[in-house]
Amino acid sequence: MGITSRTGLVGVMACMATAAAVAPAAAEVPAVPINVPLFVLNTALPIDAPTLRTGMPLPIPGAPNGPRYEKGKVLPTNMVPAIPFDSALPSTHIGTPLPNPLTDGNLGTPELVSPGSELRAATPGADLGAPISRPEPGRLPDLTMPVADVSAPAVQGDPDAAALL
Repeated sequence: MGITSRTGLVGVMACMATAAAVAPAAAEVPAVPINVPLFVLNTALPIDAPTLRTGMPLPIPGAPNGPRYEKGKVLPTNMVPAIPFDSALPSTHIGTPLPNPLTDGNLGTPELVSPGSELRAATPGADLGAPISRPEPGRLPDLTMPVADVSAPAVQGDPDAAALL
């Protein structure tokens, strides 16, 4: 065993250790929390400014369903595969103090709350057909009408919202 094969083995072992360390962290779908600074509206509004807390989803790309060769076709199907993404729609809270018109106090803080939910998406994909038929022994390929297909992007989720007082 030479020095280059040992170095390659060490590199592979380091990659495997890194993948094992990252795998538990990748199990949870991350989102970056965002608190929108609406307090600057206090100078323009006669009431207290609303509060808005939400998050920015971080999509995680999945494994695409790569090209497949089918019997009788010159080019593979699913040439540009659709790439799936998994993410989470983070929870969102919007609330504003409701002033009491008869006194200086507030009646309460109505809120619009949307709990977090899973989100799945896929990018568009493309498929091309060859302008010739499959060659066969003893005969030239025939001309065929070329085909181009585009798969539509997909978004799948289950958002929900509730009003609270």
